[in-house]
Amino acid sequence: MAWTYNIRGKDVDYNPVAIGYGLVGLTENHFFVHPSKLSASVLSEFNKNGIKVHPYESIIPFLNNLKESTKILVDPSLCSQTIYESINGQIISGTSISKLLKSIKNDVEINHIRNVMKKDGAALAQTFYWMETKLTHGDEITEVEVAKKIAENRSLQEFYQGESFGAIIGYKDNGAVIHYHPEPETCKKIKPDGILLADSGGQYKDGTTDITRTFALSAPTNDQKKSYTLILKGMIALSRAKFPEGTTGAQLDTLARQFLWAEGLNYGHGTGHGVGFFLNVHEPPQGFAPVHSERGQTIQLPGMLTSNEPGYYKDGEYGMRIENLILTQKSKIDGFLEFETVTLYPFEHALIEKSRLTTEEIIWINDYHQKVYADISTFLNTEVNQWFKEKCKSL
Repeated sequence: MAWTYNIRGKDVDYNPVAIGYGLVGLTENHFFVHPSKLSASVLSEFNKNGIKVHPYESIIPFLNNLKESTKILVDPSLCSQTIYESINGQIISGTSISKLLKSIKNDVEINHIRNVMKKDGAALAQTFYWMETKLTHGDEITEVEVAKKIAENRSLQEFYQGESFGAIIGYKDNGAVIHYHPEPETCKKIKPDGILLADSGGQYKDGTTDITRTFALSAPTNDQKKSYTLILKGMIALSRAKFPEGTTGAQLDTLARQFLWAEGLNYGHGTGHGVGFFLNVHEPPQGFAPVHSERGQTIQLPGMLTSNEPGYYKDGEYGMRIENLILTQKSKIDGFLEFETVTLYPFEHALIEKSRLTTEEIIWINDYHQKVYADISTFLNTEVNQWFKEKCKSL
C-alpha cells in the first residue's frame, strides 16, 4: 500500500512502510490505517484523489458488509486467514497487481538509483578506510563497531533515513553464518587476520541499497583465493548475461553458480532478490533462485532492480559473499535483455586469483573499478581518495 498510495512510514524497523490495509477499486479506494499516522497534507492529497481513510480496526466489519456480488482479487501470499475469511464477496485468488508494477522502476526512479549508489559507495569507502587504519595501528574494533560506523557514515549522506536491514558483519567463522547479526555482548573482536564479510544497506529518500563485500585482513590462503575468485566469476557471468525476453530467475540463477558447481561447491541461498525504491530491501516477486520459488518462476522485465550475490561458506572457518544490485534493461539485440550494474564499490584485490580469470573477466573488472573510482572519488577527502584509488587499481 505504501507504493500504491505513494506514502512512506516508520511502523516497521528498516522498512519505510505504514501498517494498514488497502482496498483498491474501479470507482473507490480505501485505506485502513491509524489516522494519527497521516499528516494533514497527506490527508488532503488522499481527499483530492478519492482515497477514503478508515480506522485500522474497521477493516473486518467493512469486509463483512461488502455485497455478495463484489469481486475481490486477493493475493494469498499477502493476506492473513482472518482477513480472508472476513470477505463477504466473490474471492479471486491471484498475484497482487501492485507487486509486479512496483518491481518495475520508472525512469525517474532509475536515475535516483544510479545517484544514490555514489553516495552509498562513498560512505563505505570512508568506513573501510577507517577500519583498515584502525587495524594497521593495532587498535581494537568489534563487529558491532564496524556496523555502527557504516550507519554513521551513511547518515552523513543527503536524504538518508536509516538502515535497510541490520548489518551482517561476520568475522572469520561468523561469516559462515549466512544471516548472522552481531550483538554487543557476543560479537567478535576483529584483528588483522583472516576474512571479514560485510553485508549492509541504507534507506534513502532517493533509493534503497544493499551491498556485500568480503575482505582479507591478512595474506589469504590459496583455498580462500580460489573460493573468492569462483564467486567473483559467477557474479560477473550473471552481470554480463544477455538473455531472451521471458527468461526466469531460475534460468539465470545457474549462471552465478556454475564455477562453484564445477568444483563441487555451492551455496545454500538464492543468488538474488528484488529491491524496492525507498521500500523493502527484499521486494518480491523477481529474483534469482531455484525454480520452486516465486523468485525462480518470475521472468525478468526491464526496470527491475535485483541483487546479484553468490557466496561460499566454509563452516567453522569463514564466509564469503559478493553482492551488487543490477538493473534489468533492454539489450541492443532485438528481443533480448541485459543488466546494468549500479552498485559502486571495488572488489578485494588480495583475494582475486588472476590466473583463474579470462581476458573478458579481467577487462570487466578493470572497467568496473574505473567507473567506481570516477563516480565516488569526488565525494572523498584527499586522504581517503588516495587510499581508494589504490583499491580501484586495475588487475
